[in-house]
Amino acid sequence: MPASRPNLVPAAASTAALPTSFWRPSSDNGLVAGLLLWMFLACCFPLFDTDLFWHLKTGEWILQNFSIPGYDLYTFTDFDKRWIDLHWGFEVGAAILYRLGGANLLILCKAGILMLALGIGCYAGGAHLRGWQRVLCWILPAVTISGRGYERPEIITLLCLAGWLWIMTRVEKKPRLIWILPAIQVFWINCHALYILGLVVGGCYAVDCLVRGYAEGKLGLAPAPQDPSPSTVVRAAGLCAGAALVNPYFEQGALFPFILLRKFTVEQDFYSTRIGEFQKPVEFLWKNGFTNLYLNSEILLWLAAAISFVWLAARGRFNVFRSLLFVGFSYLAWKASRNTNIFSLVAGFVLSDNLSEILFPKTAAEISEPPRQRRSVLAERSVAVALLLLNAAVVTGEWNRWAENVRPFRLGETRDWFPHKAAQFMRHPGYPQRVYAANFGVASVYTYYNGPEGKVFMDGRLEVCTQQTFERFDEIGLRMSHAHPSWVELLRDKGGNLPAVMLDSRFSRGLIAGVMQTPGWRLVYADPSCAVFFDEKTADTFKLPLVSAEPLKFPPKFGS
Repeated sequence: MPASRPNLVPAAASTAALPTSFWRPSSDNGLVAGLLLWMFLACCFPLFDTDLFWHLKTGEWILQNFSIPGYDLYTFTDFDKRWIDLHWGFEVGAAILYRLGGANLLILCKAGILMLALGIGCYAGGAHLRGWQRVLCWILPAVTISGRGYERPEIITLLCLAGWLWIMTRVEKKPRLIWILPAIQVFWINCHALYILGLVVGGCYAVDCLVRGYAEGKLGLAPAPQDPSPSTVVRAAGLCAGAALVNPYFEQGALFPFILLRKFTVEQDFYSTRIGEFQKPVEFLWKNGFTNLYLNSEILLWLAAAISFVWLAARGRFNVFRSLLFVGFSYLAWKASRNTNIFSLVAGFVLSDNLSEILFPKTAAEISEPPRQRRSVLAERSVAVALLLLNAAVVTGEWNRWAENVRPFRLGETRDWFPHKAAQFMRHPGYPQRVYAANFGVASVYTYYNGPEGKVFMDGRLEVCTQQTFERFDEIGLRMSHAHPSWVELLRDKGGNLPAVMLDSRFSRGLIAGVMQTPGWRLVYADPSCAVFFDEKTADTFKLPLVSAEPLKFPPKFGS
């Protein structure tokens, strides 16, 4: 009888043809679950993001009026400006959650969304990685993403971006998945302006297909896919592009991301000096050194992903899709620190997929030798112990001490962080309905209790407030801090009326001192978080006495 021939897998075949249990024993998912649990716990910290309350107010306004804002509701300087509020879906959801369970439910849902985004990202790439290998690829992205684990619309971007990456790695085997992408885009654009990142991912994939088709299996590239067909890709791309118009503002909403792009490219020199999250990471490093755990994690992640490309190239392989993703999202991360979380999600995907291709190549000769089980067991146990320690560190507060010491493991709000009482004080009938509020957190809470009837000079909505408004705001603050009386005239309206002045006790102490030294102004309310000043004429009208400034000497602290 002829000798039996070995049953080799064809050279171009994927290792996905091997039994799933060979690559993913039951313990693998348990290790990933430990990482996801860490992500959830690490994001369970008290509210302290300053933008939250204007989002909540807008969500309530939409629910009450069954309408989407079209023009500015909250400022007396830009009230006639068009407001493209692509966050409206997030705001409605957040307002409903806040009604049902307050800050606690909002925090838990935020942590759950970020955990889900990380979970989808973990399984988007690295198809053949063992659980411990997957965890090692994703621990740095998890740390970096948790550093911006705020109750903001960007958490929807992370979820949708993870969904795009997951589908892109499976669409060649399951072409019908491509029809989910337009639905993701419709949901995305009605929650956050960065919906365009989905189109970026799709564009990178399209270029990858074109290059693979041209290379015909050469240059270390995989062969061009048979599915989905070019006509299917074109139709799906058209639907995804058309989905950008499915928003309350039609083409203005679809084009809005380019307005935001201008703020951290062409106008970055202006905004980066005034808004911390618009700073380039290199500028933060220049000022503070390697003191931030989350930024350090991002740098290590970038280095690991970059090295994986070099390692892959040394094995004679190259992947256009992952290379374009890495370059494009590295650019975003380089331009502004606010993009660290979306970069980290993409970098984790790139790193795990590169490592999977390095460790488990796609030819029969290279997959014939399975990994040594003893070494794998030791690695699994080591990673499991590390995850247990990391989860314990969050619960005990040790992780908070290692990081910025501003995210204790608990729910609720940071004590005295938001000026609720000061904003409620301003609800008294007849009190000024124009307010100069610094910082933007004060403006946000004031708006929550008093808007849209009560209006502020400026708040944190850069999609509304112009650079000219920002410059005027800064000029008034500068004169105010020097007790130069000319700031008063810059705030007087055509009828001669003056707004109230609300200043937070943490970042506006110089302004508080300046107003107290300006003739004709009276401190009418003070607590540890905020000071409220009226001009003396208004204070006398309501018989408001001068109050003690003593509470302002004990401002709230991060993480309290």
